[in-house]
Amino acid sequence: MDTEEIEQVREAVDALSRALGEERFRHVAGLSPAPELAGIFEAHAVAAHRDVVAMLREAGEQDLAARVAGLAAERAAAPAEESWRAADAVATGNGPDGVVGLPDAALGLLHERDRDRRGALGRAVTEGARASSAPREAAAEARAAARASLGLTPAWEDVVQADEFLAVSDGAYRELLAWFARQEGLELPPRGDLDRTGLLHLLAFRDQDGLFRPAPLSPVVLEGFDGLGIDVRRVRLDGAARAAKWPGAHAFDGRVSLRRQGGLSDWLDLPDAAGRAAAAATSRPSTRDPALGATVGALGSWLLLEPRFLESATGQDRRRSRDVIRRLALRLLFQLRARAAALRVAVEVERGLGGKAWHEAHREALSLAAAVSWPGGLAARDADAEAHRTALAGAAWAAEIRNDLRERFDEDYWRNPRTGEALAGRLAAGSPGPERERPPLARAAEALGALLEAGK
Repeated sequence: MDTEEIEQVREAVDALSRALGEERFRHVAGLSPAPELAGIFEAHAVAAHRDVVAMLREAGEQDLAARVAGLAAERAAAPAEESWRAADAVATGNGPDGVVGLPDAALGLLHERDRDRRGALGRAVTEGARASSAPREAAAEARAAARASLGLTPAWEDVVQADEFLAVSDGAYRELLAWFARQEGLELPPRGDLDRTGLLHLLAFRDQDGLFRPAPLSPVVLEGFDGLGIDVRRVRLDGAARAAKWPGAHAFDGRVSLRRQGGLSDWLDLPDAAGRAAAAATSRPSTRDPALGATVGALGSWLLLEPRFLESATGQDRRRSRDVIRRLALRLLFQLRARAAALRVAVEVERGLGGKAWHEAHREALSLAAAVSWPGGLAARDADAEAHRTALAGAAWAAEIRNDLRERFDEDYWRNPRTGEALAGRLAAGSPGPERERPPLARAAEALGALLEAGK
């Protein structure tokens, strides 16, 4: 392939990635219950074709070849992905007041104070998830088979690092989680019966709702992003309420779908999604490091871990901020520990793990990582190894960059005009940093663990 042909492939990859992002956004936002993905792949076939992969490898374009191979694997899974998304949009379960949709059940358990009703909502979530489990599993298996046939190997080095992430953070996570659980009259297994539903409700920290009031993105948070040199003001935010809309904040190229969960959850998740979307809008999918968006998102949401920023954003007295920051850090650490555990299982699926063994491995891994009882039936929802790798790598980069910024520009680095300049090169390059300098995944565990330990 000559230079012109390689650029044509890059342009096709850009177009395909953006078209897929738009269609998946419409599904997540509740606008398109039954998305059409196969046709998008057909319209941009050169960006997801195994023959193109071979030609790129022969031309020495290994990175672009890997991107095309990844898209070719997604193409193989597209029919099953259409099926699971359609099934997910209409999935229901039996809640405390009758049949309830999957998104409403997931939101309801975060707010429900009554433990029995909350448990019923949690079971409804599991029932609803099982409705789309078969096509999700089919999609994961089709993608895994295609990746293997295209020579894409499982990321074992990242799995090893994810295990180290869990080991480094285990003690601090379990100790603080157990303390918060006891305040609610709960105990971690094996002494107690805290499960996934109870954990999600606990980590919503509803007692902080008065501090973290509803706001799309508060002026202070926007100013914090400005200080980082990241333009989130151009991100298109879809905050409309729709029955099929996924709870939480979800980023796509330049867009965010938001269905509010309330309080602390939104204050962490929305800046993360806005940062991801802003990073995606400023770089090409064909050349962008997948970890860039996760890095920028983490840098934005982790601003709330800075006492001075938290005080400005919420009015919280800095002397009392330590307990709030520990809550924020615990929630973030749980999310990353869940990804670290899910990564190992997802990579095992790429090597052929399936059926009952897959579900049992997932249940055991997530139970151990979260330190609660995790239900079966949710394995297929965690089958995207690349999404887990990207989130963990982004958090590691964010921890590394945050430490560097604090050392160079002090603890209020977002107020220093040189901070934006320091980050501009990374954004322009479409990468959080050179691959040879990539920090270990445990870097984020160390940073969050230190915050959990603070003030003991």
